Amino acid sequence: MCKAACYRPAMYPTVADVLASPSVQAGDPRVRAGEESLDRPVRWVHVSEIADVAGTLEGGELLLSTGIVTTAPGADPAGYVTALHEAGVSALVVELGGRLPVLPDPMVRTARRLGFPLVELRRSVRFVDITEAVHTWILDVQHERLRFTQQVNQVFTTLTVEGARVEEILAQASALGGHPVVLEDLAHHAIAFSGTTRAGELLRDWESRSRLAVGGETGVAGPERWLTTPVGPRRGRWGRLVVPLAVPDIESVVTVLERAADTLAITRMLQRENRDITLDAHGGLLRDLLAGQVTDEQAVNARLRALGLRAGRAYAVLVLAVPGDPSADVDQSAVDAAASTARGQGRAALTGVIAPGRVAVVFACPADTDEPAAVRSFRSAMSGQPRLPAGMVVAAASPTTRLTGLSAALEEASHVADAVSADPGRVGEREVYRTRDLGARGLLWSLRADPRLQQFTELQLQPLLSHRAHRHEEQDLLDLLRSYLDANGNIAVLARTLHLSRPAVYARLKRLTDVLGRDLADAETRLSLHLAVLAYDQATRVPG
Repeated sequence: MCKAACYRPAMYPTVADVLASPSVQAGDPRVRAGEESLDRPVRWVHVSEIADVAGTLEGGELLLSTGIVTTAPGADPAGYVTALHEAGVSALVVELGGRLPVLPDPMVRTARRLGFPLVELRRSVRFVDITEAVHTWILDVQHERLRFTQQVNQVFTTLTVEGARVEEILAQASALGGHPVVLEDLAHHAIAFSGTTRAGELLRDWESRSRLAVGGETGVAGPERWLTTPVGPRRGRWGRLVVPLAVPDIESVVTVLERAADTLAITRMLQRENRDITLDAHGGLLRDLLAGQVTDEQAVNARLRALGLRAGRAYAVLVLAVPGDPSADVDQSAVDAAASTARGQGRAALTGVIAPGRVAVVFACPADTDEPAAVRSFRSAMSGQPRLPAGMVVAAASPTTRLTGLSAALEEASHVADAVSADPGRVGEREVYRTRDLGARGLLWSLRADPRLQQFTELQLQPLLSHRAHRHEEQDLLDLLRSYLDANGNIAVLARTLHLSRPAVYARLKRLTDVLGRDLADAETRLSLHLAVLAYDQATRVPG
């Protein structure tokens, strides 16, 4: 994956920077008005003695003058300053001299009223020295910004080609722009975000704050001066990118934001055109919870509220194990079925893919004692969904009363789903599986990566596995042991299962006992072998 910018674009000099330069300091500058606006950027320096110069300017200029325009017959110093202010001029610097010993009071009063930077030079200077110095600075900045724009284009072109996820695109946008970035849908729900600001602070009261920042095109909006840009084609816009704060360097951030918006629109059109972006956001939050990346109650609550959901007194946590080979389309069908069920029951639910073949559902309950009935009701209603994949396992965790408990609950439900899916013979036994339903299989599944369990299994079954490798028999002895244990050692049941006579069964068990070198009549021996067989089967089967 491409990397974020290793440098930020250089900033244009501010009025204060220009005033601090040696060429201006030589003129003994004195700020007469607009001290609070000296942080305005200067994009060019212009020398003019024309009264109606405002019509020739584009904004962002610092104007140098000897004040001739204010002394001409019929001059209107106040109107002149007003026109410059309305034209977006950053500042006016006037050199005092014999023609203009002091600035006219109407000019100063008007500049102060408008907050417009007005500066007088009390000694003569060479304007060419000022323009050369500042223009060199500005041209360097423009060169750096061109390099930055090229890097931004390269980064987002690579992301587009690679079909990057929303989270990756936002991460790059935040890193390049140097500010947090939020993607929201048309209902002002925060779908995804990236940045160093904590979620609880960044997404606080998101929906109400976002509705104050109204804007159809790229620009600054709202009382907090958020920078926003729409996402999606003009006739099919589906979201908005937001930098939720006032940024000093709007130009470079706009470059990043608009390229990020284009990348989001293209990747969604190519890959996710038919998917609900809100459900994708749900999946992102669920994956973060499962990975333990969200551990603060306030942060989880803020993200839920930003998605248009509300906290509850207790939460039901389900994980759906989708059968067959992992497929994005099949997983999405399960997500759609679960989300449709929740909507049909009037539940505000988090629903999303947390791993290939695994879909999580989280919804609020009035209390933890209501969770079992709510889960049964949800499972029953979901059975009627036409797009529900057949043979799906539904696993439930113990209810949690805290948002920070969702991480452990998702892990528990995932464990149950994995353990049941690893034993195809158990799929379909229950509508909903819980930890207590797993028994020894659940314990072994949780220990499956432990070398001590692997060593135990190998030691218990090694004679049979070696025998299998060297000899081919009508029935594998490991299969015979499995059938014997499933029959709980009942010879009559085993004979019916194998469609053999009892004498034939005794003969085969004699051979099994001889190879094992163990007494199958011993209860502890049978327990050890049964645990070893269960662990062996879990290790050799791929969860569905």
